[in-house]
Amino acid sequence: MKNKLWVKIVVWILAILMIGSCVSAALISIFAAKVSAAEIEPEYVTVGLMYGSDVTVGFETVSTVGFTVYAATAGRTERSLEEIYTIELPKISVVCDDNLSQSAYTYSIYTGSLKCIVGGYHLEVKKGFDTLEDAEEMLETVIEGLEDEDSDMHPFIAYIDGEYKIRIGDYSSEERVAAKKETIPDLAAEIKMVTASPSDTCVSIVDPETNTIYFEFDDGGERMLGLSALPKNGEKQYLKTPANRLYDGAFLYERYKTDSVDGVALTNMLPLEDYIAGVVPYEISPDWPEEALRAFAITVRSYTVQNLNRHYSTYGFDICNSTHCQVYRGITSANDAVFEAVESTEGLVLTDGENIITTYYSSSMGGYTAGAEDTWGGEDPYLLPVYTPWERYSEHNKGIWYSEVSGEELADYLRSKGYDEITGKRIVDIQINSYSGDSPYIYSITYTDSKDNELTISRCDKVRISISKYVNSANFVVGKGSVTFEYDEVVDIDVDSLLGSAGGSYIEQVEEYFDLGSARHTVLTADGLLRESSTRHYVQTADDVVRVQEKKLMVATADNFNYVGATGGSGVTLEHHTEVIEAEDEDNFIIAGKGWGHGVGISQYGTYDLAEAGATAEQILALYFPLLEIRDYHELE
Repeated sequence: MKNKLWVKIVVWILAILMIGSCVSAALISIFAAKVSAAEIEPEYVTVGLMYGSDVTVGFETVSTVGFTVYAATAGRTERSLEEIYTIELPKISVVCDDNLSQSAYTYSIYTGSLKCIVGGYHLEVKKGFDTLEDAEEMLETVIEGLEDEDSDMHPFIAYIDGEYKIRIGDYSSEERVAAKKETIPDLAAEIKMVTASPSDTCVSIVDPETNTIYFEFDDGGERMLGLSALPKNGEKQYLKTPANRLYDGAFLYERYKTDSVDGVALTNMLPLEDYIAGVVPYEISPDWPEEALRAFAITVRSYTVQNLNRHYSTYGFDICNSTHCQVYRGITSANDAVFEAVESTEGLVLTDGENIITTYYSSSMGGYTAGAEDTWGGEDPYLLPVYTPWERYSEHNKGIWYSEVSGEELADYLRSKGYDEITGKRIVDIQINSYSGDSPYIYSITYTDSKDNELTISRCDKVRISISKYVNSANFVVGKGSVTFEYDEVVDIDVDSLLGSAGGSYIEQVEEYFDLGSARHTVLTADGLLRESSTRHYVQTADDVVRVQEKKLMVATADNFNYVGATGGSGVTLEHHTEVIEAEDEDNFIIAGKGWGHGVGISQYGTYDLAEAGATAEQILALYFPLLEIRDYHELE
């Protein structure tokens, strides 16, 4: 009799949840971000590799046999490569057009403390040329003239403001250029020459072994110097960096000079699908199951297409190569499985049916995702908290973690983060005020110091970042001296039941239903009646009243708890653990948490767990993004 009553209560709650899901799905069309394929044509993606304060005066690049040289356009919408030259050197450095020194193969702007080994001043044939053929003909004339006068000056081709130029030598001043010009009187009389001075928008290609200039490029900042790897015997080659990373597409170089920084910025411009192959193996392992790779290829593509031009206003490229956007290290770690996953999902993104949606991901979630709106603010109707019982977070790296901190240290740390409200010597109390929906991610937390000052921090990511030295996510509990910590260990995953395709066995056992009505209901506890809300339900157990979170319904079995989703039996069997974590010093705070990262969107390790259990990429994404659908962005109107 008691079992039947429990099953009926479960059915009633499931009905409420299913109605709520329908309402949410209807609202998405009103609030979804309006970014469609018609607004962006990602033929090429531009990725910042060296930019801002990270630029260097020279950047070395290796190719098997040499490089194709381009005048590259990388605007907000226009992306193109105009081939202008070829350099058959396997290793080059692109450097600032300036007087340069060198120490241990590293270039720096000449200051007088070291020898100037590359000069920024050149003799230049005044006449420019529209075609490379005409420029090469003049180059041959200059070479012959220099030989006739026994000169050791080195001539080279440059591409300046849209036309080819012939430049000769590299010197540290105009005076040195004039002195060298006097050593070639016959050639100087035959061909009119001027002095070319260093330019803040010019870059030079030099042989780092000999410090000889082979090419210069200056388009006044309108276009950039581009390089791609020449093929070898008809086979595609890749660009190689000093870190031994291989990159597809083209490298774009431009002078980046501010009051505090002077160097060469480096951008990788490559086709979208090639970029996806360079992200997937660094955000998850390339050796993970095929369906995990496919799921992440779609997730990465969705994020990329939605975030084109993210850094354009500041740095002139779409997306950076760090965790701020997506980790991208070229194709060094991309194996056949990665390329197959990208190819098999080509063009596929997550949408609300019409618009491409930004998809986020974290290492692990700790059994529940956080809502994007509660994490960063704004309105987000499609990245809502999702219960994810299938994630084996207790078995994964940093899926469960603990830290201990004194009140004094915590107060100092919060002040170091700019929270000047804390003036007391120590934090004496921490209170969790609210969560992101029904997830365990903390939305609001209050710290009280020894002077009774209170600091309240709201939004999940601010909560995490405010004490990032001690937490890996905002999914944690905290206590003074000790804390009770609960977590679930996955015993078994049945993907068919999880997705509802096998039917809900618990639902099938119900022979009749009863209407509980729309009013709030109560549960009898040892202390009296406890009222339920529309989204928070409670069950009386042998020990206490247990709160059952929305989308986290439990059925007691002989061995365990089996969690039930909105489709019936979830197919995830969990073993629940409760531990009391003691601090080494009873006056210290002890923090125990789950998950690693901001917690929004899809879990990297959770994707692996589902794929290992037999779920397809489409099924994995449906579980993490229940309000979205997979579409080819080319077909969106």
